[in-house]
Amino acid sequence: MFRPNKKLTQSVTFTTEDAADQALWEAIEKELSLTKYQTFSNLCKQALWQFLFVSESPATPPSLSSMPAMPVSSPKLEEQITQLQKQLSHLEHQMLASEETRFQQLQRQLTQMTQQLAQLQVAVTLQPSSPTPEAVVTQTPQPPSIQPVAEPVQPEEKPTPQQESDPVLQRLSSLIDDF
Repeated sequence: MFRPNKKLTQSVTFTTEDAADQALWEAIEKELSLTKYQTFSNLCKQALWQFLFVSESPATPPSLSSMPAMPVSSPKLEEQITQLQKQLSHLEHQMLASEETRFQQLQRQLTQMTQQLAQLQVAVTLQPSSPTPEAVVTQTPQPPSIQPVAEPVQPEEKPTPQQESDPVLQRLSSLIDDF
């Protein structure tokens, strides 16, 4: 009946004149576009497997929608599917929780950076009003609301680092203006 063939590759020809071939080819293209099967070869193998081994009815072959996915171990498969769905749900919850904590951390960091930017903006606006660092020393008796802001930004002991930080403050002030 069937001669064993050592050839592993078989070809299938679809003619453009035959309407049945065209309809079959369109169905194949549609199935492949859904990425259910990665290649035409995989699709053919699956169809042949189902046709030859799964459906053992000698009459007409059943349609693809009425074929069972796996004939015997249906309850076991359903149990495995349920377990996989539970695992997937658990992983989704974990991912959402981790994303939520990351989001909260980012919000806290953004708030801190906004506060630091506001402090730098105040420092930048106060800096042009003071002509020299010596004038800042004479202004220390002013109200305490100005002193805490000016002291961390402008240390009295080291006037040279203050001059080095001016370009940075200028860049930050332009960013603040843009903001």
